[in-house]
Amino acid sequence: MKLTRVATFAAIVAIGVSSAFSQSGAAPATTPADELRQGIELFANARYAEALPVFDSLFLDPASGGLRADGAYWSAMTLLASGDPAAAERAIETFLAAFPGHEKTPEMVYQKARAAFLRKDYERAITSFQSYIGAFPDGDQVPASVFWSAECLYALGRLSDAEKLYRSIGERYPDSVKAEAAKYRLSLIQFKYREDELLTLLKWSHEESLRIIEEFQRREKAYEQALAVYQKRYGEAQRGVAQTQASLEDQVASLKLAMDDLAKRLQEKDARVVELEGELAGLSAGAELAAAAPADGADAAVAATGEAELLAMKARALGLMQFYLERLAERSAGGSR
Repeated sequence: MKLTRVATFAAIVAIGVSSAFSQSGAAPATTPADELRQGIELFANARYAEALPVFDSLFLDPASGGLRADGAYWSAMTLLASGDPAAAERAIETFLAAFPGHEKTPEMVYQKARAAFLRKDYERAITSFQSYIGAFPDGDQVPASVFWSAECLYALGRLSDAEKLYRSIGERYPDSVKAEAAKYRLSLIQFKYREDELLTLLKWSHEESLRIIEEFQRREKAYEQALAVYQKRYGEAQRGVAQTQASLEDQVASLKLAMDDLAKRLQEKDARVVELEGELAGLSAGAELAAAAPADGADAAVAATGEAELLAMKARALGLMQFYLERLAERSAGGSR
């Protein structure tokens, strides 16, 4: 981490300042240099809340002279280390405005971009890192600026752009402390690509499964509706067949009764015809006997009268027989129909 390196640097600076004071003799406790040394020691021990007032007072004290810029620098670094990037960014802007062209200016420009990154303002951070690279192409923080630009792109989900920057670190700055971190990020991006492909495939498979299920449910519903219609029609047809069958059975039974009645009446007619034929045969035989017997005047008249009566009876019998035969024929024809 950059802040860890700064803390180490601060410890070294503090030791150097202490050694310088010990070699040059005891200095007054209230000198600006002593305050700077004290603040750096507090910073190196991560006692940021105690170190910050020391640096601020050093910056705000006109008597500090050239150490005012150091106070402003360390105030900004302390705010960054304490986790307040917004305040650190304001302190950096104050430093850049108060000490233009200072030797710490490149570092402050870089740290301002880092503050924007810590605030998750990735677009502005990318712009700030690119500004640093453009202003100081040979600066010590160029590899780190490229790396943090890639980190911003990675956080924004622009993996292909981030991949290009990570690869450029390994190609252009292989000895940079960020080269290993860039290599690790490249492996994560490849893993992310595979993860996205699997998620896309899973999403597609899920959507296809839902589509198949919906299609199955739609067809199942249509089948159930068609089955209900068929069952209804089949029931209606069954009831119609049953009703038709019952009606036909009734008609058959009625016709059977009618046929039985006709057969009985036909038998009665046949018996009556036989009876009439017998009577007719008897009448014919009597007429023949009467015609063969000798006749005198009276007997002839009687015979003539009897013969006339017999002939009349025969005519009536024949007419009756003809009537019954015609009626019988009509009955037979009606029954056959």
